[in-house]
Amino acid sequence: MAASTEATTTGTDDNGDSSAAEKQSAVEKFRAKWPWLDHVMHMNDRYGEQGGNYYAAGITYFSVLSIFPLIMLVVAVVAMVLAGNEDLLNDIIDDIKDSASGDLGDTLTDILNTAIGQRGSIFGIGLVLTLWTGLGWIGNLRAGISAMWKADLTADNFIKGKISDLIALIGLLLALGVAFAVTAIGSGGFTWTIIETLNLDNITGIRVFVWIIALLIALVANWVVMFWMLMFFPRTHVPRKAAVRGAVIGAIGLEFFKQFATVFFNNTMSNPAGAAFGPIIGVMVLLYLLWRITLYCSAWVATSPEALAEVIPDAPAPAVIQIRRDSHPPAQSEQNIRQAGLVGAGAAMGVLLGGIVMKTGSAIGGLFSRK
Repeated sequence: MAASTEATTTGTDDNGDSSAAEKQSAVEKFRAKWPWLDHVMHMNDRYGEQGGNYYAAGITYFSVLSIFPLIMLVVAVVAMVLAGNEDLLNDIIDDIKDSASGDLGDTLTDILNTAIGQRGSIFGIGLVLTLWTGLGWIGNLRAGISAMWKADLTADNFIKGKISDLIALIGLLLALGVAFAVTAIGSGGFTWTIIETLNLDNITGIRVFVWIIALLIALVANWVVMFWMLMFFPRTHVPRKAAVRGAVIGAIGLEFFKQFATVFFNNTMSNPAGAAFGPIIGVMVLLYLLWRITLYCSAWVATSPEALAEVIPDAPAPAVIQIRRDSHPPAQSEQNIRQAGLVGAGAAMGVLLGGIVMKTGSAIGGLFSRK
C-alpha cells in the first residue's frame, strides 16, 4: 500500500510538473509567435522589476504637494490682471454678489480684495514654493521614467540638472494645460455655443463631426505631452522612433484618462458629500493613474527593439581559478607523511638491531659450546 501510495504521489507530481511545463511552453510559444505580446510582457516585467507602482505613488505625492503653491501663483496673476482692469473687477464683484448673496457674497468679495491688495507677496511666496515643490515633482518624475531605462536617477551636474528640470517643468505645465483645455472645450458647451453663433447647428451630423474633430485635436495635444516626457525626461539617450510610437499609445491612454476624469468630477460635484471630500481624493487617484500610464509607456519604449539594440552589455564577471586540493596537500597531510616516514625508519632500525643482537647471541653460544 505504501509503495502504491508513493507511486500515485509521484505520478501526480510528475503530471503537475509536466502541466506547468506545458503552460510555460505555451506562453513562450505565443511570445515567439507574436512579437507584440513579447514586447508587452517585457514592458510589464521591466515596470515591475524597477518598482513602477512605488514611483507612481511617490510622484503622485509630490504632484499634490505642488498643486497648492501653483494655485497661489495663479491667484496672484489673476489679482494683478484685475488690479489693472477696474471694469472687469467690478463685473466680477457684481457676479459674485448675484451668485452668493448675503454674508457669503461679502466674504468672497473681501477675499478677492485682499488677494488684490496683497498680490505682490502672494506672487512671491507662490513663486518660491512653486519652484521648490515643482522641481521636486519633476525630479521624482524624471527619476521614475529613468528607472524604467535602468539609467542614472540623478544628473551628473547639480546646476545643469536643476536648470533642465526647470525647463521640463515649464514645458510640462504648458503642454498639460493645452491638452486639458482642448478636452474641456471639446466636451463642454463652449464649442456648441460657437456652432450656434455661426448658424451651423442645423447641419445634419454637426455634433458628431465636431466631436471627432475635437477628439483628434485632443489626441494631438496628448501626443505632444507624452512625447515630451518620453523623449526628454529619461536621463539617457532615447531612440526617436520608439518615443514616437510610445507617445501614440500614451496619447490614447491619456485621452481615456481625461474622459474618465471629466465624468468622475461631474458626478462627484453633484452631491454635498462628494463636493467636500471628492476633489482631493479624486485628484490623488487620477494623478496616480496618470503617472502609471506614463511609466508603463516609458517601460514600453525602454524595451523596444531600438532601445534594446543600444544597450551595452555588462562586462563578464572576472574568472576565478580554483586550484585542485590533491595537487597541493594541506600541511596536515605533509605532517602525517613525515610521521609515517619516521615510524618506518624506526621499524627498520628495530629490525636491524634485532638482527645484530641475534647474531651476537649465536656467536657467544658457539663459544660456550666449544668449551
